[in-house]
Amino acid sequence: MKIGELAQVTGASPKAIRRYEELGLVAPVRLANGYREFDEWHVRAVREIRALNRLGIAVEDARPFLECLTAGGEHGDDCPASLAEYRKAIDEVGARISALTARKEALEGRLREAAYRNSGARLTDSELLRLPEDLPVPVDDGGAAHLVGRELIEHVFYPVFPPDRHAEQVLDWLRANLL
Repeated sequence: MKIGELAQVTGASPKAIRRYEELGLVAPVRLANGYREFDEWHVRAVREIRALNRLGIAVEDARPFLECLTAGGEHGDDCPASLAEYRKAIDEVGARISALTARKEALEGRLREAAYRNSGARLTDSELLRLPEDLPVPVDDGGAAHLVGRELIEHVFYPVFPPDRHAEQVLDWLRANLL
């Protein structure tokens, strides 16, 4: 099959398939006229590369999976080298999660600092997260459903203004910034 047919069967673009060839991941037979000739193994290889890429594994890191298929593995991840690539990808995801968690915590700290800077209130994290025991459960009567931006207002304002002055500051903001 030609590159266009392989692209159609696998969902990969011809450009991506040429890139895989450039990286040495697929090696089609070259016909006398210069055309690439692909077979069913190439279909399987391109599908494997794309599946791994959807999992966040770089195209360049697909080699162990393809070598496993070439060696006769029923699945690209039947070999130890493939499992090592999974472990590497999992470790990378874990590192990204750790970095994002640290960023989130830093942002929360800055938000808390900015929100309470001029209020005189100094609450601990546990106090900020604790709701009063007698706090009634809010009931939406639908009376404000017609207001534009209602969801935005409900979800944006609470952490920005200190709770002891929250309602007053929200009303001041709304008066100054009519929607």
